[in-house]
Amino acid sequence: MRAIIQITLTVQSEDRVRETRYRDARGALVLRRPGWIRTNAEVPGGIAKVYDMVSDGSEFKVYVPFQNRVYQGVTDLIEISENRFENIRPQHLLQAIMLDPIEDESRVILDIEMYGQSGYQVLHVVEDGPGDTLRIRRKYWFSRDDLKLSRLMILDDETEVATDAWYRDWLEDNGLPYPQELRIERPQDGYEVEIEISRPGLNADVPDASFELALPRDVVVERIGDPEASSS
Repeated sequence: MRAIIQITLTVQSEDRVRETRYRDARGALVLRRPGWIRTNAEVPGGIAKVYDMVSDGSEFKVYVPFQNRVYQGVTDLIEISENRFENIRPQHLLQAIMLDPIEDESRVILDIEMYGQSGYQVLHVVEDGPGDTLRIRRKYWFSRDDLKLSRLMILDDETEVATDAWYRDWLEDNGLPYPQELRIERPQDGYEVEIEISRPGLNADVPDASFELALPRDVVVERIGDPEASSS
């Protein structure tokens, strides 16, 4: 995927009472399996770049030009920070946009749910839990009106919601479906991202150079997310 997007970030305060909304940055989103992602955005008018973030699936870097600083760490969020910006990971976007296929149909339970006035067919994807129990890892919500994906819930080991993604206005590009609008909520991490895709670029050529992050020589590099980094 090589998309042009509008992105809006909403971040909760440390006490989870207030929200700050950073609106309408225009940028790019580049994805390639299995775990490559690059996304960047500019302030309205293209005056300056807001951020530039890249990941190879195991490590990520995000360059913030107005701070002249690079934050980097592992993509797996080991410890949740009260600084909500430190919880943002490119893989949170990747998991919600480039969906993993359901490989074992025997691990799927079909259910019917209502949300407001709308009805959904919900696929619960389960795995073995502690002992002889099963636990739900994903829930795919398909609208009963058109059977298009409306919602994806990704649950953690404690079956708490890690990602709650919402999809709207499905279109096609190169014969492939994509949502024109999606909202990705990370309730435990204290932030959400809204993305509007204006040009999806599905199955476009994505060379290795797309994931090379060029940085100025005097940039300050700070590692975040690791236990030793959090305690230092």
